[in-house]
Amino acid sequence: MIQMFESWAENLYDETFSDMFDALVAEYKNGEITVEQLKINLAEQQQILLNAFTEGEVKSTYCNAMVDAHQYVIALISNGKIVKE
Repeated sequence: MIQMFESWAENLYDETFSDMFDALVAEYKNGEITVEQLKINLAEQQQILLNAFTEGEVKSTYCNAMVDAHQYVIALISNGKIVKE
């Protein structure tokens, strides 16, 4: 039972991260979102993540994936690996 939950939580994280990462990259490349807005969104997601720790594993896993996706996209943009089209 514990293994099943861990697998489910891992899948939730992976799917959430992948979907958010792809959406953020597309929005940035299309000029729909700026680095400044990404940083604002990241700060908001980090606050939501802090609150999620009291709301249970599912919410925490989802929010963690959202934060990680934002941080990764910002890092890739800062390193020049993602550029606007």
